Amino acid sequence: MYTSRGETCRTEVYPEEGYVIKYFLPRKLKYGKPVSDLRQSLGLCLYREVECLNRLNDSIHFPKIITYNPRELWIKMTYVGEHLINSNYPTKDKLLDQVPGIVEDLSRANIKLAYEWKPGDGKIGYCHSMMMLKGHVLSLIDFERAWPVGCKRENEFNSVFIDSFLTHSDLKLKHALEQSISILYEKK
Repeated sequence: MYTSRGETCRTEVYPEEGYVIKYFLPRKLKYGKPVSDLRQSLGLCLYREVECLNRLNDSIHFPKIITYNPRELWIKMTYVGEHLINSNYPTKDKLLDQVPGIVEDLSRANIKLAYEWKPGDGKIGYCHSMMMLKGHVLSLIDFERAWPVGCKRENEFNSVFIDSFLTHSDLKLKHALEQSISILYEKK
């Protein structure tokens, strides 16, 4: 078991057992507010994650929910591999070939996935932290900043969150994922 820390979570990873547990937690004090205006609340972060993963349950490119607890703000899901940035996968072409299917799965599920660090900054590095690899399967994780369009709690999403998707497009997401993979392989 090992742990990793995100902006609003701590994740316990159990590769041998085949699962992870993601705990939604306030940010470190040095970042100011416990939760950014973009994410709004830990409850909405968990809600978006669960809603998106439920919609994507039939795809091999996303974790499957095992169980979750909205009161205690955690989700247990299947392990989908190590971060792509840490993997030794030999060819980028086989990864790039999976990107159109991933984007199609998201589009079919009516999910807009954030792909920039901050809305409109053009920095696609956010994608690096979302890409996982297990065997030959590329997967995406982290849906707390994703928009499950038409969800029951959509009326609770603030203008900062909604405006962050004004220029979102599936084509831009596809390019961001492809560019992220290419950049990683240039560095290897």
